[in-house]
Amino acid sequence: MKPFLFIALDGLAKKEKETLEIAKNLSRLKGYDNFGFKVNLDYLLFGQGGMVNNIIRIIQLGRPIFTDFKMWNGHRIMSSLIDKIVELGVDYITVHALADKLITKSINSTIGTNTKVLGLTVLTHFNDEYCRKHFRRSLLESINHFTQVAVDAGCHGVVLPAIALDVIADINTIKVTPGIRPKGFKDRIHKNAVEPAYAKKKGADILVCGTPIMKSPDPVKVLENILSEIK
Repeated sequence: MKPFLFIALDGLAKKEKETLEIAKNLSRLKGYDNFGFKVNLDYLLFGQGGMVNNIIRIIQLGRPIFTDFKMWNGHRIMSSLIDKIVELGVDYITVHALADKLITKSINSTIGTNTKVLGLTVLTHFNDEYCRKHFRRSLLESINHFTQVAVDAGCHGVVLPAIALDVIADINTIKVTPGIRPKGFKDRIHKNAVEPAYAKKKGADILVCGTPIMKSPDPVKVLENILSEIK
């Protein structure tokens, strides 16, 4: 199965009109059915019209949608939000694996639907030093640990840096890797950024890429190149 690509629409909160226009152009790309759009919490909270209308606005682009809430809250609040996400027909939503068994109590409404809950292991912004300081484990050990926690709690998949895909190769779950960067793109944010072909080779099911596409002079061309690379 070819990997699926989500385009991170990180500019929505501050440049909604401009970002939506680019997304509309990207959504019309012919010949590829394996891409959709990821939206962040800041836009869902502060975009014009409120969360529900903001989600509907992205759904109307006609592509799958990934809402990156990164939740870690009590059972009641997470259940309430996930119930609404399922009702809207969103494809993916993220929770912190650290929520552990609270996740199990919160995802009943996804049963029998297309909505998948992804457990966030360690952000691609963080490195081995961070994990040893806060989790008392190496980066790879932390990712393996939180993957097991997420799967045991009932998550349909996990979000992890691509450099750790080998560590969880034997775990049967959806593997999502952010920080995807085409060859030659210089990244200042993600400490564990990798090229699309690398993530595919290591077994990623879903790739996430934002800035290299959205801030390119030719976003459609960059998207097409990435999709061709992982086809």
